[in-house]
Amino acid sequence: MTRQRIDDLVAATVARCFAAFNDHDTDAYVRCFTDDGTLEDIALQQTFKGHAELAEFMDRWVAACPDTRVDLAEPIISGNRAAVPWLGLGTLTGHFPHLPATAVRGSRIENRGLSLMEFSDDGLVRRQADYYDIFAVLRQIGVVPE
Repeated sequence: MTRQRIDDLVAATVARCFAAFNDHDTDAYVRCFTDDGTLEDIALQQTFKGHAELAEFMDRWVAACPDTRVDLAEPIISGNRAAVPWLGLGTLTGHFPHLPATAVRGSRIENRGLSLMEFSDDGLVRRQADYYDIFAVLRQIGVVPE
């Protein structure tokens, strides 16, 4: 496979994966990953591995933050790797087990982050590591004072 073909395949998967997230389509989101693909949330020190854990993460996050969405900036793609800058937006209205129970419901979240992604030869996500400022999120949801 040519370098351009790999870059195009990765770009298509990035677009499909984040579109599925924004559509709150758990099945489509999970299908972007290999069977043993992982999502590592660096800030929360949580790793979700395999389709079942990825689906559980997605369902729980959407239940806690039903208007959640991620606005993408231009990804940087090189072979089977991508760096994807984004802005995560949403309103925390429910409980998410990886955030403190004292989080104020109705809090607006707006947080910049970066996903570093690795892809299999067939263009599926093998590993995604998300980096963002957890301190900013904790301030926004009322856990840490301004």
